[in-house]
Amino acid sequence: MSQWITGITRGIECSAAKSRGLFWLASLYYKSVVKKEIALAGITERDHALCIGGGICPFTAILLHRATGAKVTVIDCCAACTQKARRVIERLGLGEHVRVLCRDGGGEGLSFSEYSVVHFALQVSPMESVFSRVEKQAELGTRLLVRRPKSSLSCLYCALPGCAAALCPRIVHRFRNIGSTLLYIKGGRLNEEKMAARDTAGAASSLRPVAA
Repeated sequence: MSQWITGITRGIECSAAKSRGLFWLASLYYKSVVKKEIALAGITERDHALCIGGGICPFTAILLHRATGAKVTVIDCCAACTQKARRVIERLGLGEHVRVLCRDGGGEGLSFSEYSVVHFALQVSPMESVFSRVEKQAELGTRLLVRRPKSSLSCLYCALPGCAAALCPRIVHRFRNIGSTLLYIKGGRLNEEKMAARDTAGAASSLRPVAA
């Protein structure tokens, strides 16, 4: 992914973290996106969602919790970002509901068994390896929401396996760099056999599509 996109995003989030007004304005960019994602995955207060890639202002996690009451855990590999994100969460009074951890989504020592929903930010990098790790370790039935860029910006972001993307329902977002959000579900035995076969062949694994 292009580093200048990461830099611009962090710059905006730094400003938003220092001002309630700017925070509110910046969150509007994500509000309709998150609303559609909640409907697509059927997220409720009974879910525990993991947001991979929270940044300094974890807008998605905050909006997701406020809209559904779900418990949310946010991970980001940048220690400085997670420290600032925790302060944002505490200032909003959401410390009991939204947890922020410094973790690498593609690294060792991270369990996905407690999460019923896993959300991938657009800037997750490298997307393919992080996605593959979550897919293999998540519990059966876990819903995976993956944001993808609009086609004109796809060269600036990490790719997702085409065979996986082709199998899944999606929602389209207009007037944003986020082009769509794809929904995957961890499959049953037949799907596991297909995933193992593709992994053996050196190809990306398959997932069972869920009706939107």
